[in-house]
Amino acid sequence: MGDFLSTPNKEKESSDDENSYIEYGASAMQGWRYRMEDAHITSLNNNNKFDIFGIFDGHGGKEVSQFAKNHFVKEFLKNKNTNQDNIKKSLEETFLKIDELLITENGKKELKEYSKKSKKEDDEQNKKNKTSEQNDYIKYFDPKSSENCDIASMTGCTSCICIIDQINKKIYFANSGDSRVVLCKKGKAYQMSLDHKPDLSIEKNRIYKANGWVNEGRIKGNLNLSRSLGDLEYKQNKNLSPQEQMITAFPDVNIEKIDDNCDFIIIGCDGIWDCLSNQEACDYVKNGFEKKKFTKISMIIEDMMDNILAKDKMNETGIGCDNMSCIVIRFKH
Repeated sequence: MGDFLSTPNKEKESSDDENSYIEYGASAMQGWRYRMEDAHITSLNNNNKFDIFGIFDGHGGKEVSQFAKNHFVKEFLKNKNTNQDNIKKSLEETFLKIDELLITENGKKELKEYSKKSKKEDDEQNKKNKTSEQNDYIKYFDPKSSENCDIASMTGCTSCICIIDQINKKIYFANSGDSRVVLCKKGKAYQMSLDHKPDLSIEKNRIYKANGWVNEGRIKGNLNLSRSLGDLEYKQNKNLSPQEQMITAFPDVNIEKIDDNCDFIIIGCDGIWDCLSNQEACDYVKNGFEKKKFTKISMIIEDMMDNILAKDKMNETGIGCDNMSCIVIRFKH
């Protein structure tokens, strides 16, 4: 069980804030996983108009998820389509722009810094949870330690973004990967994103056209999601556009009008949705609001994560053993 700790890390990174339009809580927990690879963004009142939220669930390391966290909001805000109120186009271009930035010299340097920081954190964790033999393996055979290593080729992350346009009273949901966003309206859960899995027909068709293949739900027997930021190893077909690569960063974008029926939004990594259905998550949050037991929205999320965390890492399904990140955004009507 080299990917897991001997005991789960239940410490939470939580935050809460509000403006005149919404209030939110966010929380992230490492859990049983050997390292925390998720990142998230919560940014209010951008251009006096946009509230921006997102979750980046990393795989193969935390470097790309941290990079996306650092760059997404500013790239979205400076995109010309944002100022022209073509938010769908801006989101599509921003997702693809992150991939472009990853291969610049500055992007590669930034990823190296994240990698060094991650390695230092791993070394500290090794002292507590790993044998000396495993320490030696990581020390001498970690491919990211090479100066010539292209980190963005072997590391990636999902990107699930929610942008609230206060002026035009719209919500934009943009997703690439298998994180998920759900809108609760009058107590009922509505999934606003598609989990991008290789076995989906539309995804599988693109994968095979790009000379890839799917085996047991994994692209080339490896990745079990079909869209992501990073993972540049799978985006090298020079005859195809970024949208046509076997793994693409290109997002699905859905738009919803804000009205009095909109209660709240839940954005979560798959560590949340593996444990709870859309409706179960909405019910949990709704009950947390109604009981008035919690003074902060993040406390509802923390309680939920503690409840769905696996009691034993040796369970056959692995459910409840993943990193967990979740954001809840509540409308003020």
